[in-house]
Amino acid sequence: MTRHSQRHRTTVLPFSYRDKGVDFELDSYTVDDGNQTALELNPAQTEIDLASAVSSSDSSDDPDWNTITLHGKLGLSEETVQAVFPQDERAQPPAKLYVTIRCHETIYRDRVVISEAPTTPGEYDVTIEVPKSTVRGTFELRPYLVRTESHSGEGLSDYADQKNFRVASGTLYYVVVDRTDGEERAAIDGERVRFSQNAHLPDGNKLYYLDFRNESRPKLWINSDHPRIAEVLQSRGSVGAEARMRDVILDQVSYGVWIQLLVRAGSAVDVEGDVEYEWQEMVLQTFARNLYDTSDVSEATHRLRDNLSDSQTLPHVIQRIDSELQEYINPREQLIHLMEEGLQI
Repeated sequence: MTRHSQRHRTTVLPFSYRDKGVDFELDSYTVDDGNQTALELNPAQTEIDLASAVSSSDSSDDPDWNTITLHGKLGLSEETVQAVFPQDERAQPPAKLYVTIRCHETIYRDRVVISEAPTTPGEYDVTIEVPKSTVRGTFELRPYLVRTESHSGEGLSDYADQKNFRVASGTLYYVVVDRTDGEERAAIDGERVRFSQNAHLPDGNKLYYLDFRNESRPKLWINSDHPRIAEVLQSRGSVGAEARMRDVILDQVSYGVWIQLLVRAGSAVDVEGDVEYEWQEMVLQTFARNLYDTSDVSEATHRLRDNLSDSQTLPHVIQRIDSELQEYINPREQLIHLMEEGLQI
């Protein structure tokens, strides 16, 4: 199966890509300040169920956990470096290693950089902290090797030559966490309803609607008037065509949702660089620095506010947002996975 998948990947992409080119192994976890506990995973096991480990053992209202920290290793082989970089870059590959964190239920995405450029073959320690406020149900972890510089040389048709191109990835882990009965602090709330039976939701065949009637707590409505789509979105499997289709649909929804949230949050920045609501701060912290390629989030949020309010700069910042979201969501990946399943749904 691995060889079959790799063959598809190399024929779909115009450059060399190693789907299993990064060795990723998680070996232990820590809940808050507790002791580090070993993960006893079977060979090839990719689902890590921590629900019982983090659930509350009493009836108090105290949070049962605040942060889960996962520990492990990333391995980059000489073979992978030779496969995805041209000869003149292999000694000091212009690439970084990071692990993405993704939660479908909260539409949360983040990344933890493990190694900055140059990233040479070897083994790297991995420590990933996941706050409870960002995830719910199941979240995903996957490593990527990504170019950090463009290459202007000739005759590189076999290799990726643009900055930010992903050239290798590794095992995708699914981590199941506790779901409490108390208040959950997802990025935004979500619910599936029939739009045709709710007057406050749009008419027609809309797939989703982001509701800002309560500006402090936006809500995402998914239209269950489309039962087949709703059924796919409710699937919890991690393999097969239905899971791949679910991921593609979620990418499509999340792209539109993130644009709205980002424009709203950027427009809400005041002269001091502050915003009123928690979700606005989360959105700006996630995207603003990358939009302007700066480490200063205050500078980035001011620039975003100014660009959004100026008709001369608005088209350019929208284009910048589009580019960043394509990098962040990476819809190409899920589309390739779906194609590899042969659209057998």
